[in-house]
Amino acid sequence: MEQVTIRLDAFEGPVDLLYHLIEKNEIDIYDIPIASLTDQYLAYLDAAEDRNMDGMSEFLVMAATLLEIKSKLLLPKPKKEAEEEGPDPRAELVERLLEYKKIKGVTAEWKARAEEAARLLYKPADKAIAKLRREEDQPLEDFLMGVTMEDLYLAFQEVMQRKESKVDHVRSSFRAVERDLFTIQDKMDYIRDLLILQPQITFFGIFRRKSRKMEKVVTFLALLELIKRKEVQITQQGTFSEIYIRSYEERDAV
Repeated sequence: MEQVTIRLDAFEGPVDLLYHLIEKNEIDIYDIPIASLTDQYLAYLDAAEDRNMDGMSEFLVMAATLLEIKSKLLLPKPKKEAEEEGPDPRAELVERLLEYKKIKGVTAEWKARAEEAARLLYKPADKAIAKLRREEDQPLEDFLMGVTMEDLYLAFQEVMQRKESKVDHVRSSFRAVERDLFTIQDKMDYIRDLLILQPQITFFGIFRRKSRKMEKVVTFLALLELIKRKEVQITQQGTFSEIYIRSYEERDAV
């Protein structure tokens, strides 16, 4: 039979060698045949290529432990000890092997995750995203530039009190349910489009001349939503003066 040379540095320690023998022989870790396992362990040490004592010291300590356990199991017990079941000499070794099995399983999972991560490529963030990450979140007051919500509400009241377009009083006397033709999202897009065409628009400029009451309300709510999202900036030069609306990007460009 051809002799096989064993390198002990292929194992991570004596417990790793023991665990290898248990898996190789399909041994129940809770019921280790200590005599057979000890013989195989010593055979591995005898066939080891590396005879350096520094490298073999831990393996020799484990060999001595196995021989001690083997001797305890083989020696006849006194009658009193035979009647009373004492602790199993293999218990401490089994506990070490179970702990090693748990650690080895976690290590294998981490290794698999590391290999999977090594196959992934990450695109660096765009400059705009990096800039946003560096910037601190600005408070809403910075976008109102001294204009209060009360100022906006008073201006909206003025819009509602302005004379609406002429209507047919005869037909308007008939009650009817009108379909909601406008949504806040539509009016938000409408205001955004206006700001693309003009750097800034007046507060009254976002309301169409012939718009009806419901459209004005929806337009005003759309403006409030854009302010909440910090997409537009509101400015006013002085008390009761014209209120102007600009996009936040336009302010950065200036």
